[in-house]
Amino acid sequence: MYSWQHGTDIVTMAVAEVSPEAASVNIEQAQRLSAANTKFALDLYRLRTSPADENIFMSPLSISVALAMTYLGARGRTKSQMKDVLHYSDVEEDQLHQAFTDIQSALNKPEQSYKLYVASRLFGEKSCDYLEEFLAAGRKHYAAVIAPVDFR
Repeated sequence: MYSWQHGTDIVTMAVAEVSPEAASVNIEQAQRLSAANTKFALDLYRLRTSPADENIFMSPLSISVALAMTYLGARGRTKSQMKDVLHYSDVEEDQLHQAFTDIQSALNKPEQSYKLYVASRLFGEKSCDYLEEFLAAGRKHYAAVIAPVDFR
């Protein structure tokens, strides 16, 4: 069990043992997600660059994580369009966000000589109510809580 302070919230994450069968599914889904993220990153790079550009710096993982958090709450046509643009069609829907969790965990193994921090924060209109399912999934997979903002 890990706990840390996130602003004024205390976030707790339980780490469970994974069976070999589940691990192979997780690895397969993480590989599919990695391929989807690579396709999306290349699409984004092509849209953002031109032959005149000399240097460009972006973090495809950070952009993908931010969009995956919003994908948690997407429904209907928006969800379908996001799935196409983000190339999620090869990743099992019920495994998508766990695959993001697994990729981030793999990047931050305890034996690594570095620690990668990915800022995960959702900003939502303060007058709106959000489904607890959405909020719980954001906390579980991305350690993200909604920061209420007045967008009006």
